[in-house]
Amino acid sequence: MKIIKIDIEDEIYPKRLLKIKNCPISLYALGNISLLNSIHTIGIVGARRCTDYGRKVTYDFSKKLSKNGICIISGMAVGIDTIANSSSVEEVGKTIAVLGSGFNYIYPKENEWLFNKILNNGGCIISEYEPNVEPDLSKFPIRNRIISALSDAMLVVEAEKRSGSNITARYAKKEGKTIFAIPNNIYVATGVGTNKLIKEGAILVTKPEEIMEELKINNNSSIKQENVNSVEIDNKNKDKNVKENEVNFIKKEYIPIYRILSDTPIHINEICKKLNMDVKTVSSIITMMELEEYAIQIQTNYFIRKIEET
Repeated sequence: MKIIKIDIEDEIYPKRLLKIKNCPISLYALGNISLLNSIHTIGIVGARRCTDYGRKVTYDFSKKLSKNGICIISGMAVGIDTIANSSSVEEVGKTIAVLGSGFNYIYPKENEWLFNKILNNGGCIISEYEPNVEPDLSKFPIRNRIISALSDAMLVVEAEKRSGSNITARYAKKEGKTIFAIPNNIYVATGVGTNKLIKEGAILVTKPEEIMEELKINNNSSIKQENVNSVEIDNKNKDKNVKENEVNFIKKEYIPIYRILSDTPIHINEICKKLNMDVKTVSSIITMMELEEYAIQIQTNYFIRKIEET
């Protein structure tokens, strides 16, 4: 796939970027560049060391917002960014990932699978850096201004007291954009940043429809009206056990893993523990399940069950 250089005077240059003072003179892009001027966009950012609660919330919000035609913007970092980009790219709105390095140095290295998934599913990846520019820590806070500028509003899922997510939120606030935040446990580090944002005026949200209503975006699908509740989100999923007649359509060797998977992300080590199986065997089986679309890896070694649309 050929890298496209987009200069500031080009027609396809993102119009939203022109509104900030320090917009990049040029962008380098791969994939579906029409997304750069999507009608509706929302940035979703959060902690790299996120919790299961944060993973679940990000998956639900990203997927449902994108399903309603909203393009999700994030940074392809590990954690919340990974889930936001991954879970939205297969929906109508798709996703844009903004890198803090050149295309020849995908960072983090472990997210090469996500880089390819975005491109293979009609998403877009951009960078203000030439392809051979290596990543370094100083570039990522600068990169965050692009995430903010491309987004009509920002959703912060989880964030520690000092984090890149808070930097992105500050950019958005200076630009007069609406900031949404997910409420969190006051005793966990990843809840400090979002709870602080809420105290400072960010809009507390517990379901995607609240964001769409605030931004006056029509709901184009029958999304279930469910509050995000950390008490309800756990890996037991007692009411999600697969009945015998629900697994007749898949291969016999997939069934034990399929029964454990749900819409709550679970680590491969936890799957091995529950089934008393070695990592190599589980990894081999679940890779085949991904290829046959029975499972989705939403973050390195975290899996959910592929839910059939109704």
